Amino acid sequence: MNTKNLAIASTVGVVALVAMLFAFPAMAASSTAPQNMNAQQIFQHYQSASLQRVDLKVGQNITIDSVAGGYQQVGKSADNGTATGSLTLQVSGALSRGFILSTTGGSLVINGTTYTVSAGSAELGPYGVHMVGQGQAGTSAQFLFSVLNLGKFGSTDYGILRVDLTTGSSEFVARLLVTVSA
Repeated sequence: MNTKNLAIASTVGVVALVAMLFAFPAMAASSTAPQNMNAQQIFQHYQSASLQRVDLKVGQNITIDSVAGGYQQVGKSADNGTATGSLTLQVSGALSRGFILSTTGGSLVINGTTYTVSAGSAELGPYGVHMVGQGQAGTSAQFLFSVLNLGKFGSTDYGILRVDLTTGSSEFVARLLVTVSA
């Protein structure tokens, strides 16, 4: 009796799998993308359809404040803990393909040490989705950072701030959940 049930179940499974294999190309062909477009045109079509340009003005400030976060020392995964930080950036250039930003302040607390941001720059794409930059903290620490816009929750914009900081012979990576305001 068990063999008969197993055979019926296997047959039903194979029929369902074959039906899905035949249905998938039909569903893919009915995509909303216009026909006869190359890959770059399709990407641009979807990108422009779902995103709106960010309206930032020269002189405007962007503030990034951490909500929660952590760090890990590079090469020593056991050396980890909580991290916090904030960055203040100012729009110094508004171009058709994005924005030029200057780092005007902030601090990072990693491994119990506070690094006060003294200089830096960044660039932000025209849709405000991704920012990358570099900075100096004090006289010996340098860092790279990136911010990924996660979108709004209620009236607050959230993002992920990733930092790669080096000071002397130590290097730390941190990832922080942040709020972003402009």
